[in-house]
Amino acid sequence: MVSGIWNKVYSSDSAFFGENPSDFAQMCYRDFNKHRVKKLLELGCGQGRDTIFFAANNLDVHALDSSTTAIENLSEKIKEKNISVGLKHFDARQGMPFSNNFFDAIYAHMFYNMGFTDEELKFLFIETSRVLKNNGLLYFSVRSDKDAQYKKGKKIDSSVYEINGFQIRFFTKSQIKSFLSDYFEIENVMEGYEEPASLYLVFCHKKQ
Repeated sequence: MVSGIWNKVYSSDSAFFGENPSDFAQMCYRDFNKHRVKKLLELGCGQGRDTIFFAANNLDVHALDSSTTAIENLSEKIKEKNISVGLKHFDARQGMPFSNNFFDAIYAHMFYNMGFTDEELKFLFIETSRVLKNNGLLYFSVRSDKDAQYKKGKKIDSSVYEINGFQIRFFTKSQIKSFLSDYFEIENVMEGYEEPASLYLVFCHKKQ
């Protein structure tokens, strides 16, 4: 995954997505409590608005991002707040640096809609399943086919478009089901919105 544009964005704006946790993170946290989630992995943590929220609410959080700038900046933030987060820089195409069945839950807010190819995305979901415990939770959001920018910009790959320098993958509900069907049971797919993105909010768990 190309991280250069994100390094540039994060270097020029210390809170590109804002400082407050996303609505999606807060929704997921309530459900994590119900399921007694302790060990959580966040994929594509960025500048850490959700990471910090989860860690400050007593979850054992590990967070990954391909942007070295994001990881460096978030490292400073968690030191200032005196909270503990396991931060790692990673390239998603190389797999996740964790052992099998390691996490109770995985959270990813607009991570899977980066400009991944179909094969890279399939591999990511295999890896996501591998590091989750049996019946572990996977909660994620992606840009939807109802988004105002869907099919706009330069087409890069099936469902991937370059818009203002960013490569964005958009999903239909059937595509979500297709990518997940071998490894996850879908519990719910809701529609959501976070300016300027129309989203699918996906709640599922790892198959036994």
